[in-house]
Amino acid sequence: MSYWFRICYTLLPVILAGVCNMIFVKLPVLDCLKKPMDNGMVYRDGKRLFGANKTWKGFLGMVFFTGLWMWCLGSLDALSPWVRGLSLICYEEIPPAWQWFYGALWGLGYVVFELPNSYVKRRIGIPPGQNVKGLKGYIFMFVDQADSVLGCMVFMLFFYVPTVSEALAIFVAGVVIHYVINIMLFVVGLKKQPA
Repeated sequence: MSYWFRICYTLLPVILAGVCNMIFVKLPVLDCLKKPMDNGMVYRDGKRLFGANKTWKGFLGMVFFTGLWMWCLGSLDALSPWVRGLSLICYEEIPPAWQWFYGALWGLGYVVFELPNSYVKRRIGIPPGQNVKGLKGYIFMFVDQADSVLGCMVFMLFFYVPTVSEALAIFVAGVVIHYVINIMLFVVGLKKQPA
């Protein structure tokens, strides 16, 4: 199995959770959670703290779905010796309940590390869910993909410590996959902008 395939398979719980969460946020279920995380709070500069797009529904959904998908892949790993070698994570050493827990932590890393980027974007006048043109736009387009990947990598340390080369590969693959999936979600109408 190729090295890059294993890297991508390792990231699959977060990838699948991101897609499921985007669908979940759009569905009219548990909309009582569709409240802004900043509760409409305005900072001293007169601008929102994070903005209307950072909701508790999206936050908790990502935590839940990453836990669910990590448990699903752990269960698949337990059933199939062929699948067992696909991930860098050794699922057989993690009890099922801990798979849920570690997956939830992984999803938590994803959403927590998105918040500083949202905070900065509000400060410089970039509206929620949008970007700007020029160099600033390209920088934030990259940061929009990279912040959550970095968060996942930090929280991954609770259950898997990658080598330096694996960490670099996880970061590169994560950023590229995140960008491609965002484009796909835009094409099917689940996102307002492609990245």
